[in-house]
Amino acid sequence: GLIRLQELQQQVLKGRGKFAQDVSADDLLRAIRKLKVLGSGFGIIPVGGTVLVQSVPAELSMDHTVVLQLAEKKGFVTVSEIRDSLKWETERAKQVLDHLLKEGMAWLDAQAPAEPQFWLPALFSELHGQE
Repeated sequence: GLIRLQELQQQVLKGRGKFAQDVSADDLLRAIRKLKVLGSGFGIIPVGGTVLVQSVPAELSMDHTVVLQLAEKKGFVTVSEIRDSLKWETERAKQVLDHLLKEGMAWLDAQAPAEPQFWLPALFSELHGQE
């Protein structure tokens, strides 16, 4: 569903072998923009300081993008965090999170201590790099 541009670049370089020509992040961005004419399967989503590549045919609104930005720091978000940070109604937050779950872009941790946490796997490697 979602992958960081840097991670995609590493995977592409790894798959091409050591004697292949280098592929830059800019090359990938241009290729993704060209694929966009074929439909909504691929897209680019800027999230704070990170660029995510969308590889599923799902429409993401500004609400979805704002929630991704909120989750960027910790890798997850809760309904109450969305409600408090963005001043949204609970139903609006739940609709956005349900859509991300349905599209496979978020995972639900229903056993989290205080309330369910919605994890964004595309942001996992970013968190791992900060440790």
